[in-house]
Amino acid sequence: MKASVESKAAERAKYEELHKNPRLSDPKDHYFNKLGEFALFKLSYYQCYKCKNPYFGGMVDCGDA
Repeated sequence: MKASVESKAAERAKYEELHKNPRLSDPKDHYFNKLGEFALFKLSYYQCYKCKNPYFGGMVDCGDA
């Protein structure tokens, strides 16, 4: 399940242009060259109660509001 979510999150991150975030290109940053991990940090994914597949639920920052 985690691999599936990370793969979907990495694709969504490209769509949301998160791959351009400077944290991914800073060798001192924890997320340096880790798009999948950074995507999981920034994007919310949930498991559908019917089909049990993960789906994108929005940006994490939006959920905090």
